[in-house]
Amino acid sequence: MEITPENIAAGASAASASFKAIRQLLGVFRDAKDMLPADKQAAASLAIENSEKQLAIAEAELARSLGYKLCHCQFPPTIMLAVGYADPRTDVKGQVYECSKCGYDTAAPWAFTRTKPVSAE
Repeated sequence: MEITPENIAAGASAASASFKAIRQLLGVFRDAKDMLPADKQAAASLAIENSEKQLAIAEAELARSLGYKLCHCQFPPTIMLAVGYADPRTDVKGQVYECSKCGYDTAAPWAFTRTKPVSAE
C-alpha cells in the first residue's frame, strides 16, 4: 500500500472510530460491573480504569505520530487542537494550539486571532 495523505487520513479516521467504539464498550463494562458480586466489583473497576488509561495513552501516541501537539498538564497527555493563528506582530508564528483540559495555548494571551470557539470541556 502506498503512503499518501488520503491513506493516512483514512487510517486516522478508522483509528478514531475504533477509539470511540472502545470507549463505548468500556462504558458498558462500567455499567455492568455493578451487577457483579461485591467481591468482584473492585477488581472490575481497577481493570476498567487501567483500560481507560491505556486507551488514552494510545490516543496520545497516535495523535503525536500524526503531528498533533500535546499538552503535558496531565498524564496521559492531552491532545491540543488548532484554535487560531498568531498575530503577525508577535514572536509566535503560524497556528496556535490550545489544550481543552487546562486552557493553555501556544500564543501569548490575546496574541492570536481565534477561529474556533472556546472549548466547553
